[in-house]
Amino acid sequence: MKTNIYICTLFITLVYSAHCYSETLPFTPLDIYSSFENLFKEGNRLFSEEKYEEAAFFYIKALELNPECAHTHFNLGQAYFWSKNYQKALTAYKQTIRLQPEHALAYAQIGKLLYDVRQYEDAIAPLKRTLSLNPNNVDARLTLARSYNNMHSYSESLACLLAGLALDPANLNLNFELANVYNTVNRLEEALALYRHLNARAPNNPSIIYNIAFTLKKLERTEESIPFYNRAIELNPHHADAYFSRGLAHLVLGDFEKGWEGYEWRYHRPEYGSLRTYDVAPRWAGESLDNMTILLHAEQGFGDTAQFIRYGLTLKELYPTCYIIAAVQKPLVSLISLCPYIDEVVIVTDSDLPPFDVHVPLMSLPYIMKTSIDTIPCTIPYLYAHEELVQEWGNILSADKNIKIGICWQGNNNYATPNLRMAVALKSMHPKDFAPLSHIPGVTLYSLQKTTGTDQLDELPDDMTLLTFEGDFDNSNGRFMDTAAVIKNLDLVISVDTSICHIAAALGVPTWVILPNPADWRWMQNRTDTPWYPTMRLFKQPIPGDWNSVMAEVAQELQEYITLNKNFSKK
Repeated sequence: MKTNIYICTLFITLVYSAHCYSETLPFTPLDIYSSFENLFKEGNRLFSEEKYEEAAFFYIKALELNPECAHTHFNLGQAYFWSKNYQKALTAYKQTIRLQPEHALAYAQIGKLLYDVRQYEDAIAPLKRTLSLNPNNVDARLTLARSYNNMHSYSESLACLLAGLALDPANLNLNFELANVYNTVNRLEEALALYRHLNARAPNNPSIIYNIAFTLKKLERTEESIPFYNRAIELNPHHADAYFSRGLAHLVLGDFEKGWEGYEWRYHRPEYGSLRTYDVAPRWAGESLDNMTILLHAEQGFGDTAQFIRYGLTLKELYPTCYIIAAVQKPLVSLISLCPYIDEVVIVTDSDLPPFDVHVPLMSLPYIMKTSIDTIPCTIPYLYAHEELVQEWGNILSADKNIKIGICWQGNNNYATPNLRMAVALKSMHPKDFAPLSHIPGVTLYSLQKTTGTDQLDELPDDMTLLTFEGDFDNSNGRFMDTAAVIKNLDLVISVDTSICHIAAALGVPTWVILPNPADWRWMQNRTDTPWYPTMRLFKQPIPGDWNSVMAEVAQELQEYITLNKNFSKK
């Protein structure tokens, strides 16, 4: 969430003046481009006018006269780089290094190119070579630190930045990046102190002020964050991150009117630039849907779809004659198809969709329908399991007379940005963290984990029993179908903040969610319940990273839960 708008320009394109000469015929007006020097200069002129393909042509012509000029190869690489012809740019940079092995900027550009195409591990070596030749190259150091960040190698990133600051302690950009890394790894007090220091040195910079607000919100000093968001927006009225993050702050505080309005700014943020558009029909703005077809389309994670598909039921209740198409992620198609208020389900990535009159992103429905805390649609259940599968799994699990608890410990770690991947990492646990629950008499733990995190099952302690579902589970019947049927036969689901907790609660099964500190915006602040799910309880880390304390609390509450259920059974 931290902004990547930097304090000053971090990458400076260099185009060399000619320093390589060849024996060519003297220049005359009749052969203006026949000399190496003039071809080189014309390439530079075109490059300065951002005519990169034309510049490349003249650099190539210059190299025909003097193929051993390293600077010309470098400039050719720059022309290819800025015209996004990365393979040819890489070849030109390598030619530069062949001719001039200590050409620091060529190494830097190779690293920058590999970073831009997300080959972060490959970018490390050329960037480190750049810094060995020129330790004061701030751009290369920043790109190296970000490469480490994208590989989750935060200790290496910090070391890289601190080494740069040892050479240039006052450098604003290195300090800003250091604060960003502190923020990413939840060293929040250090991040906040550094942002405040930078704000004193460079006042009225919207990026710094935004990050102060963002860090305060992560520290759950949410009310304090609002004036800083306001100031960042005042300084930069187009600061999409500030509008969006301020919206999340309002949602956390329960001010849904301002919160949902701010949440609409997600579409203006760079990471949402790839969201599919539906230009064949207008976006729904709240008008009557009588006898109309509306497309509800998923846009984020599985859990978001499971949480907000409930609005399909609301729409069907308001407009019984409307036809609702849900475009959802492929793994959710079978599950959402069981919702009686959804008329048709398609895959959100399909190129050919059935005709519709209007469309709307699922997560814009609360804004359009003016949802407040008191008007959240919470008819439970609104997701359903296949009845035959429920009965089949009920027969299988009936032999277990214990309290049957499904657990999930890992979120999806395949997000595109390091901040999102870190957010998933911070809210994910190891299955061995659930060991205290397995030691409670009368409890059987079942794994609901699929696709990610299952490799950790090999690392369980010897005294921990966790039953798993193998074989054809969730395959032939459809993704999540066996899972949903099993959940309906469980007494309780205990999960980290991932799709399973939403599905379980939407099925109407008692669900306990184990949250990191800070937690996601949807769980609000200082709550052990949530208006989104009446059968859900929230357990949050007292301090960031402290799973032991929260699991001790869960274990204690589970003891009481078992006692209470035994009393119910006696009745």
